Amino acid sequence: MKFAIMLGATLFGILLGFVPGITRSRPVWWRWIAILSVTATVVLGLYPPIAGTVTDAVMAARMDSTKVVPVLVVRQIDPSNDSSLTVVDARDPRVVIHVDASEDVAAAIDATDAPFILDLQRSGSDMRFMAQKMGPVDPLITLPYIMGLEERARIIFFHVPMSWVATIAYLLSMIFAVRYLRSRDLNHDTISMATASVGTLYAVLATVTGAVWAKFNWGSIWNWDPRETSIFLLLLVYAAYFLLRSSIEEPQRRARLSAAYSIVAFVTVPFLIFVLPRLLPGLHPGSSDDVNAGPLLSPKSDAINTTKQVVFGLSLFAFTVVFFWLVNLKVRLVGLTDRINDNEVRS
Repeated sequence: MKFAIMLGATLFGILLGFVPGITRSRPVWWRWIAILSVTATVVLGLYPPIAGTVTDAVMAARMDSTKVVPVLVVRQIDPSNDSSLTVVDARDPRVVIHVDASEDVAAAIDATDAPFILDLQRSGSDMRFMAQKMGPVDPLITLPYIMGLEERARIIFFHVPMSWVATIAYLLSMIFAVRYLRSRDLNHDTISMATASVGTLYAVLATVTGAVWAKFNWGSIWNWDPRETSIFLLLLVYAAYFLLRSSIEEPQRRARLSAAYSIVAFVTVPFLIFVLPRLLPGLHPGSSDDVNAGPLLSPKSDAINTTKQVVFGLSLFAFTVVFFWLVNLKVRLVGLTDRINDNEVRS
């Protein structure tokens, strides 16, 4: 299911990107799809509260006894217990715990029969917790609690799609480079350049967001982790591509050499993105010393829950569509600039 959502969202975004043509102006309905998908990604990625299970709270407490975990629970009436509140895990009613709380929190809990989020800290045993505060009541959707990441896990909806779409961008750049070499059509060279340009922008943004995340999760914005090193090398490879283009004036010669370089450059992309970081030990999920391939590529069904799968699929679609919009603008801008230059030469 997880891989079907990710693959379907990406393919749908790519197909939509070529409608009505990569060089033609985007119609109004197309723009609205892009705007609404990006808006939905931002809202669903940032707004829903994070809520785990009682099991999450127990596991977190065993690693750090002071850890406070937001848990989605439901109040249970227990006449035999007057000293504490009794709640059940909203996702597994078989799990029942006793909760000690301040008067304000206890009053808020007693006032609702709907599921609510409670910040819990283990208190002596796996069956007894201290309620630090009460969160949203009856939330429409919640995102799962991931131990060690908590709120920082939201970056998955922005950082990962940008890096994946950058890979697609470099693939398209190589494809249009091949098409140029076969047809000698400069429009194909322009599209190859535009996809590489926007792809590099995505790679830079993925690097920046990853560095910010690393600062809060690893303690430093740059640790020369294999994943960081590989993306740095990839940026150098494509920086050389743009340096090559800028050093050649004659259009056909520039297009010919750039196409050859683009084909060779793409050979490094699968190795630097998918192979090298998984061959070496590192801090990033999916490294050789990680227990699995990371939450997105792990075959385990519980690595990422259904809600997060759907939101991530939406984010993949949104970033793919925005990529094609930017490529379209870049191609049309280059075409407009060329026409202006031609008119100036003729005049």
